[in-house]
Amino acid sequence: MTAGSRAVDEMWEQLQARIRAVANPWLRRLLESVVMENAERLRKWPAALTVHHAYAGGLLEHILKVAEVGQAVAVAYAADPDLVLAGAVLHDIGKLEELHHDDVTTYTREGNLIGHITLGVMIVRQAASAIPSFPSELRAHLEHLVVSHHGDRKLGSPVEPMTTEAFILSAVDDLDATLFQVQQHLTQDGDPDAGEGEFTAYHPRLRRVLFRRGVR
Repeated sequence: MTAGSRAVDEMWEQLQARIRAVANPWLRRLLESVVMENAERLRKWPAALTVHHAYAGGLLEHILKVAEVGQAVAVAYAADPDLVLAGAVLHDIGKLEELHHDDVTTYTREGNLIGHITLGVMIVRQAASAIPSFPSELRAHLEHLVVSHHGDRKLGSPVEPMTTEAFILSAVDDLDATLFQVQQHLTQDGDPDAGEGEFTAYHPRLRRVLFRRGVR
């Protein structure tokens, strides 16, 4: 399991700063509640078992990148940056229940039987229900972000994106996961399976070789 390159304390403060900047008081309160309740695991959980950010602190790193890029795209397309940030923070929150992380990362019983998307919706609904008078429409928007973030029913989403913010979240989530794999594959120097010269070895998940710029 590869170690991340960013300091956890630095990432944690960046997450707190983004949440403090949320203008919508309902969203800010809900995010503060979920993040603080799960602080210990959020600081050290991986984002996946193998595919991307599969190391201690990887989930936090993934959340921050999706938040950074997603909010920039939201501004560019006149979407709600607070909702996109909330989606970035909450879309994979179910992985805290789906995965068990110690010396190794494994799936939990709930992870295998239920999956992180459904577990995430349960966490969001419980957090919203604990806030008196939390707007039901806003809760539905948040839950939609979670259930649609894989972008396609064939990829595990119960529904596909139906709002601008959901389209942004799904696209940016996929982009970060994909570019992580691209960058990791391009930097596998010394790996006997990494290929030689200008092109890498074939990447089975990306289904292609990659071009190394400036290498001959």
